[in-house]
Amino acid sequence: MKKVLLLMSVVGMMVSCSQDITDMNVDPKRPTTTKAEYLFTNAEKKLVDQMVSTSVNNNVFRLFAQQWTETTYPDESQYNITNRKIPDTHFLVLYRDVLADFHDSRVMIEATTPATPADEAVKQNKLALIDILEAYAYSVLVDTFGNVPYSQAIDINKYPLPAYDDAKTIYKDLIKRLNADVAILKTNSTAANFGAADIIYQGNAASTAKWAKFANSLIIRMAVNMSDIDPAYATTQVQGALASGALAGNNDNTKLTYLTTSGNQNPLYADLVTSQRFDFIPAEPFVSAMDAIVPGGDPRMPKFFTNLTSPAPVIPAGRTFVGGTYGAGNVYTSYSQITSTLNNPVFPGTIFDFAELNFLLAEAAEKNLIPGGSAQAKTYYEAGIKASMADWGVTDAAAIDAYIASPKVDYSNPLSGATYKEKIGTQAWFALYNRGYEAWTSYRRLDFPVLKAPQAAINKLIFTVPVRYTYPAAEANINKANYTKASADIGGDLLNTKLFWDKF
Repeated sequence: MKKVLLLMSVVGMMVSCSQDITDMNVDPKRPTTTKAEYLFTNAEKKLVDQMVSTSVNNNVFRLFAQQWTETTYPDESQYNITNRKIPDTHFLVLYRDVLADFHDSRVMIEATTPATPADEAVKQNKLALIDILEAYAYSVLVDTFGNVPYSQAIDINKYPLPAYDDAKTIYKDLIKRLNADVAILKTNSTAANFGAADIIYQGNAASTAKWAKFANSLIIRMAVNMSDIDPAYATTQVQGALASGALAGNNDNTKLTYLTTSGNQNPLYADLVTSQRFDFIPAEPFVSAMDAIVPGGDPRMPKFFTNLTSPAPVIPAGRTFVGGTYGAGNVYTSYSQITSTLNNPVFPGTIFDFAELNFLLAEAAEKNLIPGGSAQAKTYYEAGIKASMADWGVTDAAAIDAYIASPKVDYSNPLSGATYKEKIGTQAWFALYNRGYEAWTSYRRLDFPVLKAPQAAINKLIFTVPVRYTYPAAEANINKANYTKASADIGGDLLNTKLFWDKF
């Protein structure tokens, strides 16, 4: 019996030794391969996270737009963005975490061979979506820094130290790509794309049309941006994108709805709640402007701000809310606070909405990029206000109508003395609350509202609100020759160096 058992043991060892056990060396928590869909999802989330975060290590656009200010540590409100290497992080996230993942996802999808024409349509739609979001990411880089790596970007093996491309050239190429993407999506309008891997529009056939609308809206944004330096080109692009179909309502808004699970929550939740810090409050320039626009204040104010009940902030007579002094250290409990709406882990992160589109089109009408002049501008302007009110949950139609008809808001009221830039710029500033990057861009293009550098920044010889980020310090150190050329080409690597489209 012992011999039989011994023989069985030996045979068992021989059998086990003949099997492939190399998979035992594979760490399931550190995969070496992935899927195109996973890369796409990750890049989508990283992109929206970067744009909606309020961490001063990542994103200070709300501060530059003076919608928010800081309490204990006001460095960023005083335009110090180098201590925390904010430009480095913004640059790195968009290139490494977003564009590189989109690139790799594209390569993997391009390598597939669809079995049917229907599968080919899905493949083409996937590639179009990647291209649209790449165009968005590059547009953000251009509108943040000016000239940036583009034609030599991402291919680190071939171009370890990429050259910087001319910003206007990049812009026009992005618009060309977006027009091509829209054509693909319209051709394949009944086909889906990424399915559940698309966490913005959910990837079904219905979402394909929404992606085309987003692409056209992005064309309009970029064309309006450059309308002062190339009006003929801007006219062609705005009219073409509008005719093709842009966002048609708040249901088309380009946004990512977050989840309650850790790691998938809106970054604001981490910045405002789980950090257990009290670093941000509404800024008084923004709060006082909303308060003064109509008696009793803008009806969105209770949606934007809240007051602590204990200890209560000191509210001036006739006011409901009061913001902190911009660019100064503020005592959190002495001022109104950020609304609890933004403290919700599932609050959506928005990168384009219907309100923004309408204000862009109002500006386009005033600049004769589209027909209709001031009358058409008025229609878009009012539609932008209504879209913002609806998106923030203001439902009192009579109150909204009264607001639009009030002297400081009424677009056609000659007694207000406000130019179209002031009216559109002010209302866009309000509507783009919590969308600091877009609010800052609108301010740079229209020069309204009138924002001033805080005294602490002036003391540091920064006399104006920044109109760009300085280039990352890492680029100046590692990619020095290309950095030096880019800095010279744009007129100096300074906070007050205007972008190519910021003519006035």
